[in-house]
Amino acid sequence: MSTPPPARPVVVGTDGSGGATRAVAWAADEAGLRGLPLHVVCVVARSSSGPLPETDALLRRAAAIARINGGDRPVETRIAVGTPAHVLARLGADADLLVVGNRGGGRALPTIGTTAARLARAAPCALAVVRAAPGRPVPDRARPILVAVDGRPGSAVLVRRAAELAAGRDADLHVAHVWEESTGDILRRLGRRERVPHREEAEQALQEIASAVTADHPELRVRWTVERGSPAWSVLQLSELAQLVVVGRHRGRGVGTLATMLLHASSSPVLLAPLPLTTPSAARTTADIPGTVTS
Repeated sequence: MSTPPPARPVVVGTDGSGGATRAVAWAADEAGLRGLPLHVVCVVARSSSGPLPETDALLRRAAAIARINGGDRPVETRIAVGTPAHVLARLGADADLLVVGNRGGGRALPTIGTTAARLARAAPCALAVVRAAPGRPVPDRARPILVAVDGRPGSAVLVRRAAELAAGRDADLHVAHVWEESTGDILRRLGRRERVPHREEAEQALQEIASAVTADHPELRVRWTVERGSPAWSVLQLSELAQLVVVGRHRGRGVGTLATMLLHASSSPVLLAPLPLTTPSAARTTADIPGTVTS
């Protein structure tokens, strides 16, 4: 009988800053939920003198925070030499999830740091960028998981991944699909007394996704939002009420406008889930969309 491969860990980078400390706490909680090992990594610049004593102290503090938030699960710490984004991307190739704070170095600006921005484009696995509004606990279990979809291939896969996360936390799931329509298109449609052209297609696509989610997680509480507007701004506003925002990132493509906006200004952690460029089509179904549809 062959030996099963070792579990892929959750890897979190830390530099001792406030943002990195929140990332360690969030990653430890997530590793506990997934039943996976946690690896805490501090990346230092190349130096002939070797790691400084304060680096060891930094990792000891991070390990203590991880054990508090991860239910005393084993924590592996390591010091790596190089550029943070490059080292963490390399470690991410063998990880189930890569976690970083939105900005290191002790700064608390409402934007994204260089390491997180580079990993958003280059991480080979799912990437969580831990953000938090002032006063918000990290991790925050009292709010729903928000997942943003655009109806393109991969939307069903993304919602099912978000549903697994919500089910593991005993949290609600909020699925948001927002599409943009130009002023000219709106005026032409109103002049012809045409209905909103995208709504029927969006609701049909969500019906298919709803059927799969309900079958996999019958006890999951799901809310559905289908509306016209600015996707980036609408989802950003909804993120204020979420404990985690899940968006897709297609392999081989850059980070889109929606993900970029969330990474820079979301009120909650953002998880970029890698998606294939194409996915098999789901079978058509007439199942009703559960929950609420907001117009």
